Amino acid sequence: MRGRVASTALALTLAAGVAAPATVLAPVAAAHSVLVSVDPQDGATLETSPDQVTLTFNEEINQMFASVAVTTGGDRANLVVGEPTVEGPVVTVALDDLADGPYTVGYRVTSADGHVVSGSSVFTVQAGETGAGETAIGATGDSAEDQVGDQSDPAGNQTADQTSGEESGGIDPALWVVAGLAVLLIGGAFVLLRRGK
Repeated sequence: MRGRVASTALALTLAAGVAAPATVLAPVAAAHSVLVSVDPQDGATLETSPDQVTLTFNEEINQMFASVAVTTGGDRANLVVGEPTVEGPVVTVALDDLADGPYTVGYRVTSADGHVVSGSSVFTVQAGETGAGETAIGATGDSAEDQVGDQSDPAGNQTADQTSGEESGGIDPALWVVAGLAVLLIGGAFVLLRRGK
């Protein structure tokens, strides 16, 4: 009887040991930087040209690796003025005066932990006046996403790309380790319970 009780207790301990690492590692594997909001909102139609574009993420962004481009289908020139300003999780860029028409915001940033987030959104300026503003003419023919896509890997620690806040696919290797340990421990618990009988 004592042997059976001891075997049962050991089996429960092993099962708890399986659950503990899975609980600890699951949030780590699922944690990713995401875009929380963009202003102007994706798909918005504006009556006046916006002064800036603001991107807000769920984690702090690395000032050294933040790129944003705003382009129109006409000439593909980047209409951003100056460098992006980063304050914690918020990235802001100033804009030239924009003429009526559709615009694409392309971004590629790196969070403080090295995770890369990239994607795009669109908005339209429809002021109803032909002289709302002249778009700058650039030397390159790259789109907004192309212009921010050439950024180099910061210290080789980029982990994954993400578009419009969607998490990248794949299974974290740590989960495979946990799964293997779980199989071994459950098998051991089963053998101990059989012996206890």
